[in-house]
Amino acid sequence: MKPRFYAIGLAVALLEEFITQGVLKRSLVGWIIPTFIAFLPFLIVVRQINKILDRRMVEFKAVLAYYVISGVIGLTIEWLIIGLSPWSNPAANPLLILILQVGIFSFWSSVALAPKLLLDRRASIVRVRRWFKLFLTFGFVSIYVLTLLASRETRFIVGIGSLLATFIPLNFFYFTYVRTLPKRYDTGRALQALST
Repeated sequence: MKPRFYAIGLAVALLEEFITQGVLKRSLVGWIIPTFIAFLPFLIVVRQINKILDRRMVEFKAVLAYYVISGVIGLTIEWLIIGLSPWSNPAANPLLILILQVGIFSFWSSVALAPKLLLDRRASIVRVRRWFKLFLTFGFVSIYVLTLLASRETRFIVGIGSLLATFIPLNFFYFTYVRTLPKRYDTGRALQALST
């Protein structure tokens, strides 16, 4: 499961970064290595956090904590390293800043949680996994089509808008996933977490 976890997480990151860095910033090749440098360590760290949470919490609480921690780590990176903090542009519209920050949180938590949801093969989540996969696929196709077909003048707004319109609604699937998870402590799952 480990290689697939990293492959799915990196795929989500790479598909988004190609639009934001490759297309919108017009760096069609220069974004690839930095994306691996940023997101592979992120995925390694959150996977270790996930193992710790799995051993100490009931599953639904562990996944919810994993989701929040992943998003907060992502926001921290964006704020302190990349410079996309809410206070970086005091003249910006506060509502637009809030939407952007929710989108950033949603993107980073998606890089971490999408692999977990897609690799969970339990019968109890088949439906949410299927709808999530459809929405994610449709979302990425929409992002690419809308961004690549937009005029040069509108491409940035269309690209960022379509990314936000894809990643923010993914939270619905994550909360649905969490709601389907066991609410009691499962010793078998805890032992399995220790062995991975």
